[in-house]
Amino acid sequence: MQCLVVDDDRKFSYKLSGYIDSFLKGIFKNYQVLEINEKFDDFSQYQNIDLLFIDIDLKDLNGINIIKRLQMNNVDYPIIYVSSRQELVFSSLSTQPFYFVRKQNLENDLKELFKLLNIYYKKTMKMITFDYYGRKTSIFLKDIHYITSFGHDISIVCDQETYTYRSSLKDALKLIDSPIIVQVHRSYAVSMMYIKEVDKNNIILKDETCITLGKKYVDEFMFQYREYLIS
Repeated sequence: MQCLVVDDDRKFSYKLSGYIDSFLKGIFKNYQVLEINEKFDDFSQYQNIDLLFIDIDLKDLNGINIIKRLQMNNVDYPIIYVSSRQELVFSSLSTQPFYFVRKQNLENDLKELFKLLNIYYKKTMKMITFDYYGRKTSIFLKDIHYITSFGHDISIVCDQETYTYRSSLKDALKLIDSPIIVQVHRSYAVSMMYIKEVDKNNIILKDETCITLGKKYVDEFMFQYREYLIS
């Protein structure tokens, strides 16, 4: 687990990192909290992280614009804005942040945020273990984009790799046992974390993958998706 704090105020970022460190050590055995206090438009710094705290006013840059640029590459980690300008909360909503922390109400807002993050990590950091080419392989639930079934095999499609092995879709879903992964077709199940949009017949994922929504599964999927969005 790697967390990044982006703020041009070194003193504040150090203080915030302390709060984050105290929270993460209660959940993860291995984690790191990094800070960026300059060169905010070096986008290589935002790679390979799992959690981002970012100020909106970064000298001559805007944190919201940085996030919009990052989201062009399908960023999938929680984004938390931290700002002394609480009126910017409405502008930030266009990027669908996980939370908005007010600097002038830091401790109270962090308390509420950490409650939500705790729930989020319990849901998404679940480890899925299966037999893959004769060895036990584990992946995080949050890394699964979708699952497809063909013949007697399934493929679990993740960020960096696709795992294909002998199983039925029914057995794979039983193994995963999470309402986040939902069957939408007799040959497909999708992660609701990666859904970009839904229309009458298709589900579009954040990487633009288009998956057919089977008539048999529409009602149950729409119910589960609504529950996911409001949870």
